[in-house]
Amino acid sequence: MDALTEEHHMPQVEAMLAGTLALMTGYSQFLQAEANPAHRIGMGEKITRNLAMLAEHPQLSPDCRCVLWQLHERWAVMSTCTLDAAPLNLAPPEEALVAPASRTLQ
Repeated sequence: MDALTEEHHMPQVEAMLAGTLALMTGYSQFLQAEANPAHRIGMGEKITRNLAMLAEHPQLSPDCRCVLWQLHERWAVMSTCTLDAAPLNLAPPEEALVAPASRTLQ
């Protein structure tokens, strides 16, 4: 492992939550939106799906799941607005957004 690589071992639900927060950070960066709008659309859709999965996760408290579901609803609306505002044919293919879950987060 080089000096720039971080590796963390955590339960799957925590890894998904951490990954979703990282996606949210990337999505919010203005330069990302300008440089690659299609990628940003894909990130918004992935964030929305991750929040829905987290909102259903049995290891999280009911209050946490409620907050996550409310966030999911807001991200669903925002993702739709972002897609509607983008030029046609910018959305990446669905299969490009699917990746297997990992037990480590880098």
